[in-house]
Amino acid sequence: MRIKGTFIYTLKTGENALILLTENKIDQDKLYHYLMVDAYRFKKEIVQEEPQIELISAGYKNENDEVIWNHEYIPVPKWYDQN
Repeated sequence: MRIKGTFIYTLKTGENALILLTENKIDQDKLYHYLMVDAYRFKKEIVQEEPQIELISAGYKNENDEVIWNHEYIPVPKWYDQN
């Protein structure tokens, strides 16, 4: 599973979500599961490096070059939760 790209998506609520793009749907599902279950260090680094990011998710580009991602966003801890 490799990350092929990223982008920031702003939700209607004003929250910013970092979308990590993989090569295909299978890798997207694997990455999303990893982010849900076992990505504490990664989430902590996001909080420290990009504090405006409040949510993360995984996606991929389909055969029509459209970006598809999981809209069930995963919250990242707030910087003050780290102290």
